[in-house]
Amino acid sequence: MRSEALEKLVDRPVKDTYGRYVGFVVGFSVDTSGELKSVGVDQGNGEFTEYPSHRVVSTADGFVVVPAWRVECDSLGKEIDGVRRRAKALQDLAREGEIPRTLFDEMMGKYSDEASKIQGSYKSLAEGMVVRIGELEGQRESLDRFLVEVKVQFRAGEIDEAAYKVAAESCQAMLKKNSQEMEDLGKMLKAATEPLAQQQQQQAPAQKQVAQPPVQKAVQASAE
Repeated sequence: MRSEALEKLVDRPVKDTYGRYVGFVVGFSVDTSGELKSVGVDQGNGEFTEYPSHRVVSTADGFVVVPAWRVECDSLGKEIDGVRRRAKALQDLAREGEIPRTLFDEMMGKYSDEASKIQGSYKSLAEGMVVRIGELEGQRESLDRFLVEVKVQFRAGEIDEAAYKVAAESCQAMLKKNSQEMEDLGKMLKAATEPLAQQQQQQAPAQKQVAQPPVQKAVQASAE
C-alpha cells in the first residue's frame, strides 16, 4: 500500500483477527519507495504500539493486526517444510547415484542443523503461546466474575434490564472472541511442541545402512 493511500487511514480504528479493538491509527512508517513498513497505533490507554507490516492486513474497514504467535508459527512452518523438501530432493539424488556420498552426508548434515535450529525456535514460540493462553484464561475468569456481579445487581433491582443486557452481551462477545483465540492457540501449540523426533521413523537409506540425521528421517517419514 502506497503512502498516498495510507494517509486516508489515519484515525481509523484497528482490530485484531478476532474482531477485538486494538486502538486507532496515528501514523505510518514507509520505506524510500513509499511502501508500508509499520503502523503506529494509539491503544487508547496512553500507550503506543508500532506493528510491522508483516503483522498488518489492510481491509475495506481498515487495518487488522495478526497475532505475533500466528505470524511466527506460519513462518517457522514454511521454513521447516522448505528444509524437508530440499533434504528429500537430496536423498532422491543420492539414491539415483547423482551425487557423491561425501557431498550427500555434508549437505544432509547442514539440513539437519537447520532443522534443529528451527525446532529451537518452535520451543521458544511454544513458551510464549503458553503465556498467552494463561493471559486469556485470566481474562475469562475476570469476565465470568464480572458477569456474575452484573446478574446479581440485576436480580437485586439495582440496575435495569437494558443495562444488564448491554453488559451481558458485551461480556459474552468478549468471551467468544477470546475462546476463538484459545482454540487456535491450542491447535498451533500442539504443532509447535510436537518434537521432530516423534515424526521420524527409523528407516535406513537404500544405499547403505547408516545412522540418519533427524531431518533425513523426517523426510522419509513424511514421504510414506
